[in-house]
Amino acid sequence: MHQTWKRPLAFILGSITIAASASMSAEANHPIPYVDLAIPFEKAVTETAGQTEGVRIATIRAQINALLPGIYAANARADGRIASAVRRFPAEKAGYDRVIAAFPTALSSAIGRFRNVFPDFASPLPIYLYHSLGQRDGGSDYLQPGKRHVMLFGADMIAKYHSDDSLEPFLIHEIFHLEHARHFADCDQLWCTVWQEGLAVDATDTMMRHATDHQLLLDIPAPIRAPTEAHWTDALCFVASHFDDTASEATASALVMGGHPPKKLPDRFGYFVGFRLAQATGSKITRLSRLDNMDARAVARDALAKLMRASQAGCAEPPVSSPTRPSRD
Repeated sequence: MHQTWKRPLAFILGSITIAASASMSAEANHPIPYVDLAIPFEKAVTETAGQTEGVRIATIRAQINALLPGIYAANARADGRIASAVRRFPAEKAGYDRVIAAFPTALSSAIGRFRNVFPDFASPLPIYLYHSLGQRDGGSDYLQPGKRHVMLFGADMIAKYHSDDSLEPFLIHEIFHLEHARHFADCDQLWCTVWQEGLAVDATDTMMRHATDHQLLLDIPAPIRAPTEAHWTDALCFVASHFDDTASEATASALVMGGHPPKKLPDRFGYFVGFRLAQATGSKITRLSRLDNMDARAVARDALAKLMRASQAGCAEPPVSSPTRPSRD
């Protein structure tokens, strides 16, 4: 995430759906529009049925990229992903269509809840619902040409993970990242990743009291809370020992992306550790979200030390001062 933002435009592009409904009074003042590229993708798949795979790939890429340039890269890897998505689409169509139908109401409700806590929130990025070719359920990205910064929600992956009562809290989680980035810049240290994701979980918990772990995204790909608590000191010591490390892909994967976590700890255990750090501060999410990188490190470090002392973890606490200045994009 980056700190320099522009307010989104309300796009009107042919048959693209603009969702600007407002179910809550706070949202009625500033509705959040989004661009639906998911329906054009489905339309292109339907219209190219019976044509060769190469023609279908080229047609789908051309039609969707005409609406959002750069969304589908022009390379062999993207070709394979488009081809795979087209082959799977008949079996996945029903779930995909349900997401398209549910998304406007879920986004409207999520924004309404969000503005109860952050009344002045306005999305700094244009929001798109699209077929992600199996790449993401949600997140911001930079598209070529021009490195345009956009917020992307993948209807295909939402159908896989959030086609139930977790859709609205998932949207709150992702919306929080946009709000948080107004004050906190992306940085490469491991603590930054844990802090960003932990605060997003805490924000969802704040806005949806009694949320389940499923709604807090603490069960993807499998339950995270119980196996992390079962090896709690191992989790704390891993984070403490790597606190200021520049997060390698492998380390980041172990913490929040899934894949090859430290022994005995579950995939994405960093989400739960970050959530516990936020809770251990004793501060409300409104305050935590406004800390800049320097202040956030101090708060996160103290919260981690507090948890380590409470659990009698037999490892060293992170240094009070960062050995390197937090890097920024």
